[in-house]
Amino acid sequence: MKTTFLLKHLPGIVLMSLLIACKKDQPPADDLAIQTPVINKVSRTFAQTGDRLTIYGHLLIQDGLLTEVFIGGRPGTILNRSADSISFIIPAKVLNGRTRVTISRNQQFKSADGPEIAVNPTPLIKNYWPSYAFAGDTIALYTENFSRQDSDNFFYIGNAALKIVSKKGSDTFLVKLPANADTGPLSWHTYDGPSDTFPVPFPIRQASYAVNTVKDWLHLDPAFSYMDTLVRGYPVLAGGNYADVHKRVYDSVLLYIAHTNRPYTIFLPASDSYLQNNISKETFLNKIKATPYNYNTLLITAIVPGRQLQLQNLQAGDLFLTAYTMKMAFGEGGSDEYGNSVSIIEQDGEKYAQLTGIYGDTNPPVKILRSHQVGNATILETDGELGIIYF
Repeated sequence: MKTTFLLKHLPGIVLMSLLIACKKDQPPADDLAIQTPVINKVSRTFAQTGDRLTIYGHLLIQDGLLTEVFIGGRPGTILNRSADSISFIIPAKVLNGRTRVTISRNQQFKSADGPEIAVNPTPLIKNYWPSYAFAGDTIALYTENFSRQDSDNFFYIGNAALKIVSKKGSDTFLVKLPANADTGPLSWHTYDGPSDTFPVPFPIRQASYAVNTVKDWLHLDPAFSYMDTLVRGYPVLAGGNYADVHKRVYDSVLLYIAHTNRPYTIFLPASDSYLQNNISKETFLNKIKATPYNYNTLLITAIVPGRQLQLQNLQAGDLFLTAYTMKMAFGEGGSDEYGNSVSIIEQDGEKYAQLTGIYGDTNPPVKILRSHQVGNATILETDGELGIIYF
């Protein structure tokens, strides 16, 4: 009976034994599923934190398996992937390191190493000059950690790209503002890295403003922020003696700069002339508080009454009496015939204004940068204060 059973089922038993034996000889299915990836190249061998790189190769993505990318042992964030390429974000806190692609399932994995990547420090604009400009002007950006290849570096104001004109050394870029630029955030990035933004908007000057008094112009033009501070804040900054000592001169200044029907020319220093000498707004305010008489006189001695001078018509040797006369200083007992005057000097094709006193003493000349027409007045923008000369 038993013999008959064995003979009847022997073929099935033999087949099952063979299948079991073959299965034991095969490697685990998980191991068969992982193939070694291949890295042929990367898009660049230099980058910055947060930058986007692409690895090219084969078997970089395999069905049902996990793909990871590392630089210097730190994982990158994968953006796009296929069997032949992987785009990823450079992780933080990596200075340099070798690229690696790992294919894994559970505890089983296979990896491929690619080239070493130099991860540069984050690029930074530390400052710029001038601190304001007209659309279309060229400005200097003082930077660090940017690529030496101009094509790797990108600068913007708002959404408009700045054109790199040239470089001075490795860290100063001369860039041209777009012709239609407007005040906005200054931003930048290198390669395909993340953008960074300067903490304050870059001020763009307008060729003209919809105002007809110098007082209002100073409030709008970013190049005259120091003068605007002086004009608007003077009564408070002058302190307790304002009403008795300073008000008369200040009111005379306002009769010019706050009204539209008096023709005159005024020489006013641009804000950068103070910044060049490391005079902050706070320092400027303290100077006014300490010597308020210097600053009402500074304004009145810069005014040439009754004349709308044109920069292109000024010639060396021209002399113009200012509104700071002996009558202004001493009241009815003084004379309008004697006072400070402004003389014009030419040096190397540039025009300068120099304040001269009634006894022949002078202040250092200041360069005339440009002129602005505001209502019945002309502003001659200078690179420093004309100053004062007392009688």
